[in-house]
Amino acid sequence: MVTAYALIEVPAKRSEAVVKYLSTFPEIREAAAVYGDIDVVAKIQAPSQDELDRVIMEVIQGNPDVKSTRTLVVIEKIHWET
Repeated sequence: MVTAYALIEVPAKRSEAVVKYLSTFPEIREAAAVYGDIDVVAKIQAPSQDELDRVIMEVIQGNPDVKSTRTLVVIEKIHWET
């Protein structure tokens, strides 16, 4: 399993629409609109690097409301969650 966080920049007033869009994909486990330089943060869990690539490049970057992304891939052996 590959876990990553996508930091997503969107145009003004489009955060809610992007979060709703992201909620329709099973690999995207969580998404939230946030204040600051980034507009949306999404947690992605994919079975492989190839699948993570597909989610980032086709699903997220393929959305016309997405201006830019930064992806942070988790180091699995130095990671915990509840």
